[in-house]
Amino acid sequence: MTWSRPWSLATALRSLFRALKREKLIFRDPARTVSRTTAVVLPRPLADDMLRGILDPLPHARDRLSFVLAAVYALSTHDQRHLLLDDLDHSRATLLVRRTGEPVHTVYLDELTYRLARQWVAERLRRRPATTSPYLLVTAHTATDDTQPPVSIQAINKPLRAHGHQAGRLRVDRILNEAQHTDDPLHLIRLFGLPPPHRHEVHTRRAPAP
Repeated sequence: MTWSRPWSLATALRSLFRALKREKLIFRDPARTVSRTTAVVLPRPLADDMLRGILDPLPHARDRLSFVLAAVYALSTHDQRHLLLDDLDHSRATLLVRRTGEPVHTVYLDELTYRLARQWVAERLRRRPATTSPYLLVTAHTATDDTQPPVSIQAINKPLRAHGHQAGRLRVDRILNEAQHTDDPLHLIRLFGLPPPHRHEVHTRRAPAP
């Protein structure tokens, strides 16, 4: 099965990612102090000025963070719901993504995303100082619920949809865009921490070369 050409023109985000690749824009490496035996693969984030027009209409720090986590790091709503506050490492600007049955995926945050994460954590503390929820993302309901549930999918999707965005589509667009620019499926696996079903998908569904 192959993808038809229309999906490659569906959103402006893809064009922005392509433009960044052509210009070879380089951002500060937030993992430069991390000692690893293999190269750290970092996503290519959008520049601040490119994102400003998209992020400014989103009124809350949590929604802006959710947008970038989906559009740049391809985190699903399920991933975002279960992010833990303690897994945001401020000293290394990293965020751990824990998925059932999968290795822990480390996200290396670019400067913009880390700034948004800090803004949200500050707002979270200011608005919900007494919450004991272990989750990074909270709402008025989950912050005060003694059972400590994660936020609902709707809590992530509804604010984005109000401004014409869909978290799931942003994620898929990001993965497909990256797949168009690499012949190495392992690059996609490392970059996004893809689980097995998606590993097969991105390997077999790349659009044919023109």
